[in-house]
Amino acid sequence: MNCPICGRPNECGIIAFKEQGTECWCFNEEFPKGLLEQVPEESRGKSCICRQCTITYNDSVQPKV
Repeated sequence: MNCPICGRPNECGIIAFKEQGTECWCFNEEFPKGLLEQVPEESRGKSCICRQCTITYNDSVQPKV
Protein backbone atom coordinates (compact mmCIF):
# COMPACT_ATOMS: atom_id res chain seq x y z
CA MET A 1 0.00 0.00 0.00
CA ASN A 2 1.07 3.58 -0.56
CA CYS A 3 1.08 6.65 1.63
CA PRO A 4 -1.93 8.89 0.92
CA ILE A 5 0.26 12.00 1.31
CA CYS A 6 3.34 11.28 -0.82
CA GLY A 7 2.38 8.14 -2.75
CA ARG A 8 5.46 6.16 -1.67
CA PRO A 9 5.16 2.66 -0.14
CA ASN A 10 4.03 3.11 3.47
CA GLU A 11 5.79 0.01 4.86
CA CYS A 12 2.56 -1.05 6.56
CA GLY A 13 3.21 -3.94 8.93
CA ILE A 14 -0.39 -4.85 9.70
CA ILE A 15 -0.24 -8.00 7.55
CA ALA A 16 3.02 -9.06 9.21
CA PHE A 17 1.41 -8.38 12.59
CA LYS A 18 -1.58 -10.56 11.75
CA GLU A 19 0.57 -13.37 10.33
CA GLN A 20 3.66 -13.27 12.56
CA GLY A 21 2.76 -11.14 15.56
CA THR A 22 5.47 -8.57 14.80
CA GLU A 23 4.57 -4.97 15.51
CA CYS A 24 4.28 -2.39 12.76
CA TRP A 25 6.53 0.67 13.10
CA CYS A 26 3.42 2.81 13.55
CA PHE A 27 2.10 1.03 16.66
CA ASN A 28 4.17 3.26 18.96
CA GLU A 29 3.99 6.38 16.81
CA GLU A 30 1.86 9.46 17.45
CA PHE A 31 0.19 11.03 14.44
CA PRO A 32 -0.51 14.72 15.12
CA LYS A 33 -3.80 16.21 13.99
CA GLY A 34 -1.97 18.51 11.55
CA LEU A 35 -0.41 15.52 9.81
CA LEU A 36 -3.68 13.60 9.64
CA GLU A 37 -5.36 16.65 8.12
CA GLN A 38 -2.94 16.42 5.17
CA VAL A 39 -4.53 13.12 4.10
CA PRO A 40 -7.05 13.75 1.31
CA GLU A 41 -10.64 13.26 2.49
CA GLU A 42 -11.23 10.38 0.07
CA SER A 43 -8.17 8.49 1.41
CA ARG A 44 -8.84 8.81 5.14
CA GLY A 45 -9.09 5.50 6.94
CA LYS A 46 -7.98 3.55 3.86
CA SER A 47 -4.19 3.75 3.85
CA CYS A 48 -1.41 4.40 6.35
CA ILE A 49 0.83 7.47 6.34
CA CYS A 50 4.46 6.48 5.69
CA ARG A 51 7.29 6.83 8.18
CA GLN A 52 9.06 9.48 6.11
CA CYS A 53 6.02 11.77 5.98
CA THR A 54 5.64 11.34 9.74
CA ILE A 55 9.30 12.21 10.35
CA THR A 56 9.21 15.15 7.93
CA TYR A 57 6.07 16.58 9.55
CA ASN A 58 7.38 16.16 13.10
CA ASP A 59 10.69 17.79 12.16
CA SER A 60 8.84 20.74 10.61
CA VAL A 61 6.77 21.50 13.71
CA GLN A 62 9.42 20.98 16.39
CA PRO A 63 11.30 24.08 17.47
CA LYS A 64 14.87 24.30 16.19
CA VAL A 65 17.50 24.36 18.93
